[in-house]
Amino acid sequence: MNTKSFRDMKCLLWVILIIVGVTACSKKVPLDKKQFTSLLIDMHMTDGMLTAARGIVPAEKDSYLYYNDLFKKYGITRADFDSCVVYYSKQTLLFNKMYDVVIDTLNRRQTKVMREWKELTMNDTVDLFPGYTMIVADTLRPDSTQVNAPKKDSVVYVTRVVKEDTVYLDKRNPFVLVEMDSIVPGFYKFMTTVKLDQVDKSKRNSIQSYLISVNNDTLKMPERSVGMDTIRAYKKDWDYYVADSIYKKLVVKIVQSDELPRTKVKKKVDQEGRVWGTKIHKVYVAPHHEERLKAQYAPIQKPKTDPKPGQKK
Repeated sequence: MNTKSFRDMKCLLWVILIIVGVTACSKKVPLDKKQFTSLLIDMHMTDGMLTAARGIVPAEKDSYLYYNDLFKKYGITRADFDSCVVYYSKQTLLFNKMYDVVIDTLNRRQTKVMREWKELTMNDTVDLFPGYTMIVADTLRPDSTQVNAPKKDSVVYVTRVVKEDTVYLDKRNPFVLVEMDSIVPGFYKFMTTVKLDQVDKSKRNSIQSYLISVNNDTLKMPERSVGMDTIRAYKKDWDYYVADSIYKKLVVKIVQSDELPRTKVKKKVDQEGRVWGTKIHKVYVAPHHEERLKAQYAPIQKPKTDPKPGQKK
């Protein structure tokens, strides 16, 4: 056999070895198409959770820690993953089709999550505000046959719940009440806007809120002070988690006026102003946050003390 023939046979042998090697690699790729597509979906879900938890794109080292758990799930190593990437990325058409499946799956999962989230948070957009309890004027009808029947233009003032967006504070209504029955355990958000044009300077004004139990026990909630300002309005709000089911009623007083100690005012005036934009929402809380809130807002139990000598237990 001459040198040229030997060289040709050697080249042919190398070609055969390369073809066999590539075929062997394709057969021994750590993950098949379906498995690798599933891994890519899980990796994108992991990235999304990291970003949502931290508000930033996850650092590479953080991603690797989570990816290592995924690699264990699929029974591969980092090197196996890299070889899969090299293998499938060289097959452009196949890789594009795989990523079409990845994107479609992620979109469907997102749609499902958003639908479930909308159902859970549906009540967040519902304003549970029942209205303001205040004194309102009614004109009496002249249909009474009594001798002392009121005239046509007679006016009587009665306490009533009104649903107007804006109510005014004056001599008859130095404050308004918001009373909401049927309170159940959950996270509540309250908001309102107050503008005081005239106040008694001997008093401190605030928005006071209470929870009332079936036994008429009261639990004071966050208090918000309100000052006088003829130009600017004060937006006030609070968040509170009702942890105990014994509380059945919420009462909010807008505004409560308390006497300031050692304050002398020559002339006391009636409080004037207006209140508007009051809203109450019951906000959805994820189960893993709810346990923490239950512990944080649990009513404080007074420690039991032993009776003094001579006292009955």
